Amino acid sequence: MILQLLAGVAKPILLTAAVASAAAGGWFAYSNFPGDDPTAFQRLQSQSTRLLVSEFGTNSDTIVAIDPNDVAGSREVIATIDHAPEYGVFATLSPDGQAIAYTALPVDAPSSAPDAPSIAGVVAADGTVAVLANDIDLLIAPVWSPNSASIVVRKNTACDDAGLDCAEYPAGAFELVRLGLDGSRSTITSWRSASAFPIGYAPDGATFYFATLSTAGTDLYRVAPDGSGEALIAHLSDQVARDWRISPGGAAIAYAAAESGTSPSVVARIVDLATGTISDALPSDALAIGPPSTGVARGEFNPAWSPDGALTIASMNLDGGSTAVSVGDTGLAELSESADQMDLPLEWSPDGAALAIRAVEGDTPYEAGASHVEIVTDAGRERISESSDVTIVGWTP
Repeated sequence: MILQLLAGVAKPILLTAAVASAAAGGWFAYSNFPGDDPTAFQRLQSQSTRLLVSEFGTNSDTIVAIDPNDVAGSREVIATIDHAPEYGVFATLSPDGQAIAYTALPVDAPSSAPDAPSIAGVVAADGTVAVLANDIDLLIAPVWSPNSASIVVRKNTACDDAGLDCAEYPAGAFELVRLGLDGSRSTITSWRSASAFPIGYAPDGATFYFATLSTAGTDLYRVAPDGSGEALIAHLSDQVARDWRISPGGAAIAYAAAESGTSPSVVARIVDLATGTISDALPSDALAIGPPSTGVARGEFNPAWSPDGALTIASMNLDGGSTAVSVGDTGLAELSESADQMDLPLEWSPDGAALAIRAVEGDTPYEAGASHVEIVTDAGRERISESSDVTIVGWTP
């Protein structure tokens, strides 16, 4: 994750030709089917807050529920989703906690590659599974609507298949597609001059936010779920911006922007969605509680909002040392610090009592090694798995 951002710094103009394309076709498998007895997923509904993670397997990924107060002892398998060998799923939990949407490369895919035809599926708590599309991008995780009734995924069509001039549009055409659990399908927005990335909905579900990336940089847009009223909100960066997170109240989006020049850096920023005004997420005195300043450009990764509206950011000197910093109404607070690893915030629990992070071994992003997902609470921190191939699916409500 860090290295991808730094690659954006080193090569500020991201050629859209590098974006994968998708076609059609697909097949899936899921290990649990509905029956008379409650499924593990259904039993989860009556339990306290759990963190759901996806553990990679060569031929299938396993969705596991973990009690943040008993990381080592309380684990329950919620689902097992088959996929093509060596290609994991990208899964997200619905806002109501009763379904998991995922993208997966089919087991019988004619070719195994990140840009091969992929499916979008939904696993319900009762064990039923629905495949909503078979022609979407694997690497872009589904985005749920606030009412848990639909998801947004991305479809990229190769320039030849889209009837485009490949010299002018080498990356092809992009669509953000809304898939209803009722089987409906509609295109929210389509692009060929830039690649499109779904971000998320406003809390009331009336507006959808997305970003576009081209040789001109990164822009932020809003659009209604039916595709009407599309409008530019702000130009986020002349280069690569990513890791977009909508604030709990829906008034702002935090993101990380790569900047090149004589001193390459990654800077966390916040855009006001009402005005388009952009400001740095960390004030100038933030480095005073982080790693000692050495004059090296700043590295600010993975902004994550807490339920009370504070923003947690991985702040580091790019030549060594890092800390997770929280920025809120009461000022700055240092959450963790390490001289030999980097803590990247992932997602806060709904009650704000636990933070999932990715701990990356190494003093600097340039020396990044193995990484592990950990849970941080007032009682300390615990590693979820010794495997690096673990991703966050979401916290139950």
